[in-house]
Amino acid sequence: MKSGATKFAVAAMIVLAAVLGLYTFTGGGATSTYAQVVDLLHNAHTITFSIVSQTGVESMPTVRTQIAFKEPGYMRTSTADGFVTIVHASGGEVKGLNLVPLQKKYMTFGFSNARDKHETGPYVSLEKLRALPDQADEALGPRPIDGRTLEGYRVHETDTTTTVWVDPKTGEPARVEMEFPAAPGMNMILSDFRFDVPLDDSLFSLEPPAGYEPIGVELQANVAEVGEADLVEFLRFWSKWTVDHTFPPTIGGTEIMTITFQMAREGKFVGPTAPGYEDNQQQVMYDGMVFISKLPTGTWRYAGQNVSFGDPETPIFWYQPEGASQYRVIYADLSVKSVAPEMLPK
Repeated sequence: MKSGATKFAVAAMIVLAAVLGLYTFTGGGATSTYAQVVDLLHNAHTITFSIVSQTGVESMPTVRTQIAFKEPGYMRTSTADGFVTIVHASGGEVKGLNLVPLQKKYMTFGFSNARDKHETGPYVSLEKLRALPDQADEALGPRPIDGRTLEGYRVHETDTTTTVWVDPKTGEPARVEMEFPAAPGMNMILSDFRFDVPLDDSLFSLEPPAGYEPIGVELQANVAEVGEADLVEFLRFWSKWTVDHTFPPTIGGTEIMTITFQMAREGKFVGPTAPGYEDNQQQVMYDGMVFISKLPTGTWRYAGQNVSFGDPETPIFWYQPEGASQYRVIYADLSVKSVAPEMLPK
């Protein structure tokens, strides 16, 4: 590591990547073709696919992630940047390993009291796929997509609209699009599906490869105990790490890893001994991201990109607590208020 900022970028990236482990496990129009696809998704013992997460922010890069899932609860994700996350989930307990091949660094992490089925995060895609209803709400008919003619089917749920494009020649999904009404622009596109292909257990090993060195401490969190205050503290830390006191460009998804390194290269973190690398600060970041992971998709929105700390009138994050009629809004001075839904930013 040549600078404190770069060192911080690695630390921040690994902490935020660790949180992704929690996300991992997380009517008319019906036809036999669609029903066969749903049956395939529900019953496959292994699934591999790629996912492109869109952010709705023009300056933010789009990241493609490769996903490999194997029953009873193994997941491996990897990006073109080389970052790898491996997760084992069982009975509310999650164990994970993050690898940074370019630096030959690793970090282990874990969660307790995690939900068996997660409803949030960038890997909500897998849970949504395996929970698709037997009938679609709409049959969209044939359309040319990526050089093929595919049959489309759409499912409307409270927090997600899922469009499944099926290759009629194979009877398998060729592309799946997920949109979240409460978070416009935060879409996912899934493709390159393969089902029941042999996946060796070594792909999901929690043992770091030979020659890798640990970074930081093992991160642990009790999902039931983290809360809003942890997210506020994480946002406070980040605004102190950036030269212009801005908040993170994003607070979820694999994009944060790529963005953190890019920001370090551009000199956007304070240095040369940037904060954030100390063990307790890593835990602050971790707890804040774990809190976000508890919030179901469609119940929260982040708007802190390019916003600097200080304005008590600028909302940067809002979410609806479970069972509540009002939303909690975090402002740029990191004050928090309860707000009626009709008063939320558009």
